[in-house]
Amino acid sequence: MRLTLRVLAILFDYPRDEFKKIVRERDEVVEALGAENREAAEAIQRFLKSLDPEKADEEYVSVFEVPPKCSLYAHTYLLKGKEDMVGQLLLEVKGHYKVKGYDVPVRKELPTYLPVMLEYLSLVYDEDREAAKRFARRYIKPWVGHLKKCLYKANSPWKFAAEALEKVLDTL
Repeated sequence: MRLTLRVLAILFDYPRDEFKKIVRERDEVVEALGAENREAAEAIQRFLKSLDPEKADEEYVSVFEVPPKCSLYAHTYLLKGKEDMVGQLLLEVKGHYKVKGYDVPVRKELPTYLPVMLEYLSLVYDEDREAAKRFARRYIKPWVGHLKKCLYKANSPWKFAAEALEKVLDTL
């Protein structure tokens, strides 16, 4: 599951070099992911096939950034209507990272950014599977369905990546 979590972290982040490498080597990547979770691998394959690699960055920006149609921040879903609790949630999540030695520079990204959360899970999954499962169930699973619904409404290729994430979370 570690590889699938890592690939999903890359796919949900802004399309940089690692993202482009996955797109170029999609057949090999999907084959490797199939050993961990066949359904998630198939959803990732649908994502990679539906994406125009030349326009991935434009699509990403239009869906997740300016202005965002869908949010990749857990706190926007978990704390809807309780914005005064955001700081507490950020500290709570960052506390999980700190315990496992995972450092997220605050200036780079918030701890509740989905790619950061998935990167953390990919790093701790083999070391402490139970901690990874508890983290995923508490901080990601409750809202990924809302993200997927938003991505379907926006008709974004990332809807398939959200499906893959759901498949992974169902097995944790």
